[in-house]
Amino acid sequence: MREKRDMICGCAGLTKKQVDFLDNLAGNCICTGGRKFGKAGIIRALISVLRELDIDLNEIRSEEQLKDRIVKAFCKYK
Repeated sequence: MREKRDMICGCAGLTKKQVDFLDNLAGNCICTGGRKFGKAGIIRALISVLRELDIDLNEIRSEEQLKDRIVKAFCKYK
């Protein structure tokens, strides 16, 4: 587990739908016998995965394009 002194508080503007999805993921972890994860823990895990992917960020002009590039990089990673 990370020490609190290593943490920096960041702000991400999320939609209600996105927050509800993260809450649902966290709840599913508990319901299936895992440990409790908060939204921040899930987001940190996702960022760790993104750091391992080779994502082409050239000429991205929208979140939709970025999402498509992330999915493409993830498919190649498998």
